[in-house]
Amino acid sequence: MNSNNLSAIVDFSYEVSRSLAACEGALLIVDASQGVQAQTIANINLALKSNLKIIPVINKIDLTTANSDRVAQELKNISEI
Repeated sequence: MNSNNLSAIVDFSYEVSRSLAACEGALLIVDASQGVQAQTIANINLALKSNLKIIPVINKIDLTTANSDRVAQELKNISEI
C-alpha cells in the first residue's frame, strides 16, 4: 500500500489530483473538532471523479472540542461516500 498525505488546502488541488490518479482508494480523514470543510468537499469531488473508493475516518476524537456525532452526520450527508 502506498500512502499520500494530501493537504486540505485548496492551493494544493493540482497536487491532489495528480496523486489521486495513482490511487485506487482514499481514506478521508476528518478532524472531529473541525468537521467537513470546503477543502474536504473539493478533495472528495476530485476523488470521486477518479472513481476512487472512499473510506471516511474521524480522527482527534479525544479532544475536548471534538464533536464526533456532528462530524459523522456531516459525512453521512455527503451521499457519494
